[in-house]
Amino acid sequence: MGGAIQVAHSFLFELAKIKTSNKYLICANKFSIKNININSFSSNFKFVIISSSPVKFSSRLKVLKKLNLIANDFNPDIVFTLFGPSYWVPNAKHICGFADGWVYNPDSIVYSKLNFLSRLKRKLLNLVKTVRLKKEATHFILETEDAKNRLNKYLNIPKSKISVVSNTFNSVFNQKFFEEKIPPLFKNSSFKLISISSYYPHKNLEIINSVIDYIPKKYDIKFYLTLPEDIFLKKFKNCNQIINLGPQFIGNCPRLYYWSDAVFLPTLLETFSASYPEAMIMEKPIITSNLSFAKDICASSAEYFNPLDPEDIAKKILNLYSDKNRYNQLIEFGKKQVKIFPNPNERAKKYLSICRKQIIKNN
Repeated sequence: MGGAIQVAHSFLFELAKIKTSNKYLICANKFSIKNININSFSSNFKFVIISSSPVKFSSRLKVLKKLNLIANDFNPDIVFTLFGPSYWVPNAKHICGFADGWVYNPDSIVYSKLNFLSRLKRKLLNLVKTVRLKKEATHFILETEDAKNRLNKYLNIPKSKISVVSNTFNSVFNQKFFEEKIPPLFKNSSFKLISISSYYPHKNLEIINSVIDYIPKKYDIKFYLTLPEDIFLKKFKNCNQIINLGPQFIGNCPRLYYWSDAVFLPTLLETFSASYPEAMIMEKPIITSNLSFAKDICASSAEYFNPLDPEDIAKKILNLYSDKNRYNQLIEFGKKQVKIFPNPNERAKKYLSICRKQIIKNN
């Protein structure tokens, strides 16, 4: 499942651990909470199922009416949209998280990958999101200082209205797991590169098709993906060097990292990828794009490549494959780097602290 839902799940589970007199009303659709046992939450949590997003024109009025009725009945001190825009303007103060790098990275190389119509569509969507964000929210939460600076620069949102709370790894990575029997797809002696990601064009995963052309046959290197099978069959070469594991639940991800040798992320655009700290805490080296967002998060704990140059990517992979000292060095750098990120509980408390400050402000 996607990163946004992972963050939502993590936040909910951590929220349930924090002793407080707060009351929480959680609005979600069935898909986003289908793996959560809502009956396990205490009485200060109430869950309401919203049938669809208010952005959908066909059901927008119906959904907005329901959201307004719910909000009027609950009378919240604050509304928190984890990742917006929400396409809804509540009467209460509204904090909106935002992590769509397309909007505040208009100079990104990812736009060069789009045809004219796709680029035009994206620009229009960016404009809509910009208008909605400014209309809906009284305060914003972003995941990096770089994103904060860009939101201020390109959307002209004052820095005083923006807080930064870093993304982090899910708490499942703090739990000990038993080393189960290696699944059949991992039963080989290859150098295994894992990319745990949903499919989005900006993830640039298709570059793997070209990268393998620059890896000599004598090197047993395999790429492991976590995509729906229909997308995998459509987008990737039919060869034994690219293996699809299918979509994964977050609870299985520590095992996938454990059985792999390195984490491979050729992404062109991110605000924050949880795969970076996940790799660090699982003590796996990172091979990723030589772009500002990646270097801001990974620092010295990654091997960097030009994400548009398959030959350079193959070269960096082969260097890591052949240089055990460099391999171990990146692991050690990662173990130090991961300490700068908040743990999931600390992130939840930071969210709550921002909410409290906004409730008190101007009251």
